[in-house]
Amino acid sequence: MANIESKAKLTSKGQVTIPISIRTSIGLREGDLVAFRVLDGDKVEMSKETSESSDQAIVVAYLKFLERELMAKSDPLNPFVRPKSVDALINGVELDGWFAEDTKT
Repeated sequence: MANIESKAKLTSKGQVTIPISIRTSIGLREGDLVAFRVLDGDKVEMSKETSESSDQAIVVAYLKFLERELMAKSDPLNPFVRPKSVDALINGVELDGWFAEDTKT
């Protein structure tokens, strides 16, 4: 990632707007947590805080989406059958136990 430098003015309430170039470069969006760390030489490091709760919210939203999609389907689910044409692509890759047909005895 390229080094980006930007400036912002501190308000009387101690607030600073994070410039859009910085928000975009680190993927910062409304509601995200921001962590600050004071370094030597009066420098402050800012980073996007990743939390389990935000990660969990994404997983929950995805699972709800899948549930809605599956419930909306009228036809039954069929197991995935790997086409023979894929065998050449995965030749030499260790896949034991990854596919149902590999675990049947």
